[in-house]
Amino acid sequence: MSYPAPLVTRSGCAETLEVRNVRELITTTVARVATTALAVAAGLVSMSGAAFAGTGQAIAAPSATSFGLLGPVGVVAVGVGVVGMIAGTARRRRQALAESVAARQDAAERAAEVRAERVADSREPASVPAQSGASAAESARVESSHAA
Repeated sequence: MSYPAPLVTRSGCAETLEVRNVRELITTTVARVATTALAVAAGLVSMSGAAFAGTGQAIAAPSATSFGLLGPVGVVAVGVGVVGMIAGTARRRRQALAESVAARQDAAERAAEVRAERVADSREPASVPAQSGASAAESARVESSHAA
């Protein structure tokens, strides 16, 4: 069984095509989840003002010290925290995947070495014991009785 040749990445690490595809899948998934989370957070912040405006109650004029429900700094901090957690999880999964691939490759190399040794052993000529003197004499006697 042949394994795909490793590709060399920008960081100089060798990786197979499978690992590269999984890494790209994880990266795109993380980007999509982060974008969705930020869009939801932005929607909640923008809709909070409209929800309070339609109640018919008097709304206090915003002042410099009042930031509403969370404030822009809080929203940014939550967004950065969520993106950081997602990136950390993706990083750990990528490390675990790389360790798993390395372990599988080591096991495959060891199995290939064992198979190569078995093939080499099976190709060696088998030692067949020579006939003993009694059986050779007996076979000669049987042949002479058949000839007569």
